[in-house]
Amino acid sequence: MGKRLNYKNALKRASHILADKRLSKSLVTEAKATLTSRAKASEKIAQLKQKIFTLIRLVKAYTKGKYKEISLKSMLYTVGVLIYFITPTDIIPDFIPLSGYLDDASLILWLYNHLGQELQQFQAWESKQEEKEIYD
Repeated sequence: MGKRLNYKNALKRASHILADKRLSKSLVTEAKATLTSRAKASEKIAQLKQKIFTLIRLVKAYTKGKYKEISLKSMLYTVGVLIYFITPTDIIPDFIPLSGYLDDASLILWLYNHLGQELQQFQAWESKQEEKEIYD
């Protein structure tokens, strides 16, 4: 991603990514890889691992057209946060001990709280999908 990226720039790119299935798939793949490596390097990110995976699954379901019961604004925020998360040159460089992942973790927690009810509805929908698969 090269240049210094802040959250506002990430939001600008989010609508473009949501509109392009190839870019969305790439974002999901890169977010999973980044999460795996950062969870090993940062206890804070490791603590948020399940929350981040939920956000990744939300983007995947939305861009595949399987789940649309969320506002576009919330999806733009979600994609923006994931873009920020995978970008190595954010506000606090990730190589700085202890504080390097703090901005990533803070932004993820903010988003998770901001989505609130919409995220709970997605998780309920997701649980129903899993139940259907068991009985199909």
